[in-house]
Amino acid sequence: MHIKNHLPAAITVLSFVITGIACNHQKDKGSIPPNGDTVMAPGLLKLSPEQIEMAGIVTGKIEERNMGVILECSGKIEAPPENIADVTVCVGGLVKSCPFYPGDYVSAGQCIAVLEHPDYVTIQQEFLEAESQWEYYKEDFKRQGELTVENAASVKAMQQAQASFRSTEVKMFALKSRLELLGIKADSLTIDNISSTVSIKAPISGHISKIDLNIGKYVGPEQRICEIINKTNLYLHLLIYEKDIHLVSKDQPVAFSLVNNHRERYKARVKAVSPKIDESNNAFNVYAYITNILPVFKPGMYVKAFISTAEHPGLTLPVTAVVADDDEHAVFVQTSVGFQRVVIRTGITVNDRVEILDYPEGLPDTTIVLSGTYYLNAAWTNRE
Repeated sequence: MHIKNHLPAAITVLSFVITGIACNHQKDKGSIPPNGDTVMAPGLLKLSPEQIEMAGIVTGKIEERNMGVILECSGKIEAPPENIADVTVCVGGLVKSCPFYPGDYVSAGQCIAVLEHPDYVTIQQEFLEAESQWEYYKEDFKRQGELTVENAASVKAMQQAQASFRSTEVKMFALKSRLELLGIKADSLTIDNISSTVSIKAPISGHISKIDLNIGKYVGPEQRICEIINKTNLYLHLLIYEKDIHLVSKDQPVAFSLVNNHRERYKARVKAVSPKIDESNNAFNVYAYITNILPVFKPGMYVKAFISTAEHPGLTLPVTAVVADDDEHAVFVQTSVGFQRVVIRTGITVNDRVEILDYPEGLPDTTIVLSGTYYLNAAWTNRE
């Protein structure tokens, strides 16, 4: 509606309307009797038949319609946590070789880098020594136990042998675990195959997204060597605002397009809806799995999504019947003695009809102003 085109008519109507106002300044949505003839609140606008005709006021009733809407939102493509791996080492070393580049595909268990350091030799040495001591103390403990049974040795000697055996056993298995973290098989380790290098293997299959290595560089413990992303289970992370979240539910179909290609539409389906609003962006997080993963999809890409919400019956009015003022929505009810402004809460809008969600008791049985509300609202605002 263009205010400039309606300004002369509005001024003329308002000059008539203002003189016909009989009201006080209290605003109260109150309750509405079924016949709409009783004064619902202290404030009323009284218009003559000529003023009603000049303002183009048309009245009607609230109607029940099936409401369904395509909810537009934004988001981005993400990979689930189990499909993202940061490759690190537990013992630092110098990079001896690294044949891969960002974007290369690697399989789970494939060697992606070789590190070299004297500490790797030391750990293997300590394990073999502990293993040898463990064998000795195991036999000594067995022998002391046999002697104790034959009363040829004291119980104290047997207990001391047992303590040495258990202590060495703990040390051996701890060193074995450290070797396994380095990718060295302790069971096949011998004095002949001690190595100063270790192979860093990919924990998952996927593409290398980041890599920070070069020959001779020292990589410290827990420092990331590279990042691997598996793109087989990508999903959409969408943001839905509070006023629309009640329309979204699991398994609803989703169409989405990439920001750099709006013409191509892809399919997804709602998998989960966050039960709590995200305070960082004042929106709910909605997750949708992509039906068909394509090579063009990459984590971090922004998308425009369209969620097909289910149809549901609702009370509706034409959009021309609802006025908005300071984040407040209202309609005008016609009674036998004038027009009353009533505060409501609206829902979705479909095909120029708006859903009425919250309203005073009895409103569906009253006569509502469907058009001409522009003039009524201007007069109502002016008289206050």
